[in-house]
Amino acid sequence: MQARRLAIMSIVVLALLVGIGIPATAGSGATGWPGATAWAAVQQPQSVPRIGSKAVLGETSIDGPALATTYAPQTVIAWAGTDALHHLNVMVSAPQNATSYTTAQKIVLGETSLWRPAVAFIDSGRGAPYGTIVLAWTGTDPDHTLNMAFIATPALTVTSKVTFWGETSFTAPAVTTINGDINSDIYLGWTGTDPAHTLNILHRTTNPVQNAKTTLWGWTSISRPNLATDLSAGTSARLLLGWTEANNHLYFATSNNGVQWNRPATSPLTAQSAWAPSIVGFRAPSGPMYWVAWTGNGTTTTRYLNVQFTTHYPNWTDPLSSTTLGEYAISGPALAQFDSGSAVIIGWAGTDPLHHLNVAVVTPGM
Repeated sequence: MQARRLAIMSIVVLALLVGIGIPATAGSGATGWPGATAWAAVQQPQSVPRIGSKAVLGETSIDGPALATTYAPQTVIAWAGTDALHHLNVMVSAPQNATSYTTAQKIVLGETSLWRPAVAFIDSGRGAPYGTIVLAWTGTDPDHTLNMAFIATPALTVTSKVTFWGETSFTAPAVTTINGDINSDIYLGWTGTDPAHTLNILHRTTNPVQNAKTTLWGWTSISRPNLATDLSAGTSARLLLGWTEANNHLYFATSNNGVQWNRPATSPLTAQSAWAPSIVGFRAPSGPMYWVAWTGNGTTTTRYLNVQFTTHYPNWTDPLSSTTLGEYAISGPALAQFDSGSAVIIGWAGTDPLHHLNVAVVTPGM
């Protein structure tokens, strides 16, 4: 009799579970029982950000990589190699796979650097696969002068090079573009070789060619800055700047012209790092989306990767928006928008003996 009662109770419990529904696990592809979709929508986000697809490239670097989106989800990755002279390398992913790279879409430049380059992309107006990769780097000349090259896609042909004589840095530069066509405005950022290591922004127009430099006096960095184009508004763009100060805290600022900048009085994050953060802003289906990634401060064993997103920039208070990934890097990571959704591509140089490059898709836990 007792066994029969237990069996009846089990059936009742099972029926209740079916009635209320259980949400499908993120990424499982299951549709769930009745009510699962509605429940999931109410409970968003369900978990912290996580890595989806990941690739470990056969390429190695003395520093982390630079990343930029060409025609989403295609990306371009650039790095300084581990060869004796540290030549610059550029490689473009497969058109529909941001983490799939082959040497068929790679060039090794005759240029060298002691740090990673920076990379951006200009849409030619003709659509995929045509455009221009903008590559910026700090030279290996005695003064460590800043340089910029323009590389046509899909042939990966270097069409021109500019050397910014008199502009020098002790680390890697940053670069981004606004307007997205052949007449795009290019913004170059770097940390100066002055005693304070002051941040600088150079605005370069291509038609006509003009260079306008702004020195952000009082804004200093222990590492390279990060520059990105903020597309979160959808129809207009502004600049995003990220850097790490001597207190190892991460700072961010925005600008509509590269001259006047707005920044919080204090760092909006409690995180600390010995390297530069990477920040991107874009328009997701649900609205504005910002991501930041950084490498944790400490010894080699604590160089873990961290990511956080916000839909309320400049506040970083979204629930379940931050996580420490199970990955380690020798320096700061790089971010780029993945596609028209809310995900990003993250790239880094691993702490394995050869420092292989890694790329992965990171999604919010929604």
